Amino acid sequence: MNVRLCAMTLCLVQAGCAQLPDIELAERARQGGDLQVAEENFRPLAELGYVDARIGLADVLVQSPDPQRQTEGESIYREAAVQSPQARVKLGKWLAGKENITPVERQEAADLLRRALDSGDQSALLALLRLQLDDPARVGTAEQERELARWQAQGIPHARLGWVMLYRARGDYEQHLDEIRQSCETWLAEVNDCYVELASVYRIQGADEKMQALLARLEIVYAAEAISFGHLKTVARALVAEGPGEPRPEDAKRLYERIAPVWPDAYVGLADLVRDYPQMGSSEEVVAYLEQGVDAGSSRAAASLGQIYLNGKLVPAEPAKAEQYLLQAAPEQPKARIMLARLYREGKLGRVYPEKALEQLLIVAREGNPSADVALAQLFGEGRGIKINPVYAYGFALLAKDQGLEQADLWLERIAPRLQPGDMERVRTMVAREKAARNGERVSLSKQNNQARDML
Repeated sequence: MNVRLCAMTLCLVQAGCAQLPDIELAERARQGGDLQVAEENFRPLAELGYVDARIGLADVLVQSPDPQRQTEGESIYREAAVQSPQARVKLGKWLAGKENITPVERQEAADLLRRALDSGDQSALLALLRLQLDDPARVGTAEQERELARWQAQGIPHARLGWVMLYRARGDYEQHLDEIRQSCETWLAEVNDCYVELASVYRIQGADEKMQALLARLEIVYAAEAISFGHLKTVARALVAEGPGEPRPEDAKRLYERIAPVWPDAYVGLADLVRDYPQMGSSEEVVAYLEQGVDAGSSRAAASLGQIYLNGKLVPAEPAKAEQYLLQAAPEQPKARIMLARLYREGKLGRVYPEKALEQLLIVAREGNPSADVALAQLFGEGRGIKINPVYAYGFALLAKDQGLEQADLWLERIAPRLQPGDMERVRTMVAREKAARNGERVSLSKQNNQARDML
């Protein structure tokens, strides 16, 4: 019995399905960026046990900014990997791209991606290479170059792009522009990532006709659903990125407008263009773009609007509006919680709300954001509506330093003279308690609030 028929049978048994789940529709929606439709169709089939649907659902979940949904997606990859080589390589790629990858995860990702390459899955090459280039000790080594040459000799198209990634990593990209252009013009049909490389090269070289032809081709392949919205997004960013060559904001704008219907964060890109290039519009248009993004479901747009109304630079400050948008963005945007804490701590709503500030910062800090730990060190080091606590201040600064944030040193220096005899032992106890909270299960919001009140 095929997937469609099984879904139909289930629907008839349950009685009342408005629309049957369709794995082909789900895949098209995922490729086009409509993750809601993709999930609505993948999830019922995944729950029936279909491996392809489970993998598709995981693909959708890991694209979410919500850590809980990402964790669910990773778990699905792991379960499906028992019987699916495709799930194994997707798990390897996901692990390789994690922001705060652990040494254990790094080794696991490398093993999975090498096994995929050895079995003939060439798509694993770039993920493996990115993983390797994250290690400064490997960048530009003879071993790295020999491996790339071996992959290229095997006829793997992605090896050509691997050289480009190596040039970027070691800082000699501009010395190889002709080589990059020739390689990517040859392999453009096979390697979609070459669109962004050619856009970068043509911009640096001022090749306007070639650029226009490239962008026209990009539009055609996108309309034919032969490329994802993500490639248009990366090209748009490359057109206005810092660096050599004249920026092309008008071309970037057209790309963002093209993908906005399926990628709500494109409205943030459009707002940023107007901010960075004032000739393209007014501050009112910045706000209008962001409001469109919020209406389309972009948490990034909500965070940006909250920041605008908090700072009062583009438009007059409106703390109540800032709180509204930041609360809307907070579940998916850690920076929104940090801005909320500032709003509450600085009394911008008429009075100081230290408990609310602490709650927001604890959530972000316990999700692994060292900037929140520095903000907590400042909160307990300076007071303002809260009793100064050098032990907590020093402890949170230590937690930020452990994660490599240089700004933590400043707070450690400021707070150290305030510590009394015996305080360092209390600091160690506090840090150990915080690490235990962060290494355990995700803390519920209600429990987070209770712990915040205990600290005040």
